[in-house]
Amino acid sequence: MTTTADVIEAAGAVVLSVIDGRHHVLVVHRPLRSDWSLPKGKLEANEPHDVAAVREVLEETGVLCALGPFLGSRSYQVEGRAKRVLYWRATVVEHHEHTADAEVDDVQWIPADEAADRLTYPDDRELVALALTYPDTDALIVLRHAEAMKRVAWQESGDPRADDDSVRPLTARGLEQAIHLIDGLRAYGPQKVVTSDARRCQQTVTPVADTLALPLLLEQRFSERGCINDPDSTKAATDHWWSAAGPAIWCTHRPVLPILVGQLERIIGTISAAVPDDVTIGYQREALKDKLDPRLKPGDALIIHRDSERRVIAIERRNLPY
Repeated sequence: MTTTADVIEAAGAVVLSVIDGRHHVLVVHRPLRSDWSLPKGKLEANEPHDVAAVREVLEETGVLCALGPFLGSRSYQVEGRAKRVLYWRATVVEHHEHTADAEVDDVQWIPADEAADRLTYPDDRELVALALTYPDTDALIVLRHAEAMKRVAWQESGDPRADDDSVRPLTARGLEQAIHLIDGLRAYGPQKVVTSDARRCQQTVTPVADTLALPLLLEQRFSERGCINDPDSTKAATDHWWSAAGPAIWCTHRPVLPILVGQLERIIGTISAAVPDDVTIGYQREALKDKLDPRLKPGDALIIHRDSERRVIAIERRNLPY
């Protein structure tokens, strides 16, 4: 999801909410175009698409949303230039007051089954129809910590704790990456932050945890030392935290990821095998398995979207853009 100079990059969301027992979709009226459309807008400089989607929805509607599965992109021409808009399905986190302005003068929740009559553009109508094929989900974010000091450099640093790898810190760049991760991680609405007790992992997720006023839940079994000493304990921790309710961040290390992700494959395989053949919501079993790749670079993440029964609806990879 990179930008190019000749394409206008933008992002938006299909925000859904159940009101009086019916799905409703959030739409905006733009007076300059006299149209009804989904909330969306252009990326700011160096802004990731998912961050822009949440920001634009909030600015145009007053609704803070959490992103669910990625719905794809739509492209069209604007004054002779190509424009590409990436969309996510989203749910509501908070409502804030929105004041009408020259860009958006009306915001409404309309019944989703009436969207085809209200929305001006075919692309928007198709996106709403696609979003309705998915259930509400929560996101499990499996995150590799940001850039850390090299092991040898730490051992030769002269620090009195240099013989303890668990206190090896992030580099200056890694600390910057941790700050840049804040908006991208909170775009998915995490409600708990589980992290290896190693210093470099704690430093990676402390900024987002502080922003969301969430405590760090230290998990020694997600650490390198814990996994090397007892890989089965890492599998047990994966089982434990998978069963915990709500969207979450798990922060761990490169050597731990194959064990952790392998256990996730087994969990997901067991769950998906029990899904009836006529249940098709987001299910592409082989495609989902292929996306569980533990080879993450520092600051990269796997985002696993689960429904209320812990069935996996989609898996995406989020690359740290900085």
